[in-house]
Amino acid sequence: MFWSTRLFFLPVLGALLLGACQQPSTSDVDQTDEGVLRLGSVAVVDTVERAVAPNDRPLVIDGFRGRVNLSGSESSTADLRFARQGRGQDRESAKGVLEDVEITESGSDQSFTYTLETDGGAYAVVDVIGTVPRASELRIEQSKGPVSISGVQGALTVDHDHGPVTIEGAAASVDVQIENGDIQADFRTLPPEATVTLQTANGDVRLGLPSTASAQVDVQTNVGVIRTSGLSLSDERFMPRNAGGQYTAQMGAGEASIEVQVQNGSILLQGTDAREEAVPVRVDTAETESLPADSVAGAPDPSSDEPADGSPDTTIAPQPEETAPSDTTQTPSSPSSDTATGR
Repeated sequence: MFWSTRLFFLPVLGALLLGACQQPSTSDVDQTDEGVLRLGSVAVVDTVERAVAPNDRPLVIDGFRGRVNLSGSESSTADLRFARQGRGQDRESAKGVLEDVEITESGSDQSFTYTLETDGGAYAVVDVIGTVPRASELRIEQSKGPVSISGVQGALTVDHDHGPVTIEGAAASVDVQIENGDIQADFRTLPPEATVTLQTANGDVRLGLPSTASAQVDVQTNVGVIRTSGLSLSDERFMPRNAGGQYTAQMGAGEASIEVQVQNGSILLQGTDAREEAVPVRVDTAETESLPADSVAGAPDPSSDEPADGSPDTTIAPQPEETAPSDTTQTPSSPSSDTATGR
């Protein structure tokens, strides 16, 4: 087990004064190269590096704002880089925000947790980037920002407020619940005992499944369309609901459980073995129907450019965009004493 840090230090009194007296004002507005507005025209960043051996314990990231980008590796340790950022109207106020960001860690027999906290509000960000053992169980509890997980084959849980979630190469149970944002989850394999739950209030969901998957499928949206592509489905039922619908079906023997719930957005179930165009079929009656495999849709989507005759629609939910500050100032590196060693 090891860890290393690169941090910017201020005297304790100075840090307290900066944190208490030099917070930026909400009138200090900046924007990215893409024109996205943000608070604070000056940024100060530093990087904290941590490593821990989860040893079959779930690894928990309890954050507040920022990007999470984790991938699976053959290593027995999780090697993480926490990029802290504070913004302000000048360098001194940005330093004050940065010093308010705390990264603590705690471990027990049940889990190992990194907790990220700040008093800097919208002026503070922590990006979490790194690798974890491929078989790790991950729990991400994040407030805002894109979440991306690839090549991690343990159980995955994402409890998120705002921002897209992308999962690639899943091989166990997945539970994603977010308020606003798209969800994309692609499975490398789906164990018969797996439970898949994907929920978003506002956003599209794209679920990729191998053709050999065995699962009961229950998906529904209040406003949007439901599509399938490249999957062998049986016992299909569709019920129009509001401006969307509920669709149930079975893959194989129906061993695993898949549930997708969307308030406002569309759903695509897609085979990961062979990518194909998703062809929706319009339903003109309000009765429960048995529909042909590989094509189910809810009520027409008024925002879609798709022809009314039901020709193929190749629109796919947008990929999460990773952003990085363009005007950041790297602070000097120095040893740190405020970090705890993983156990």
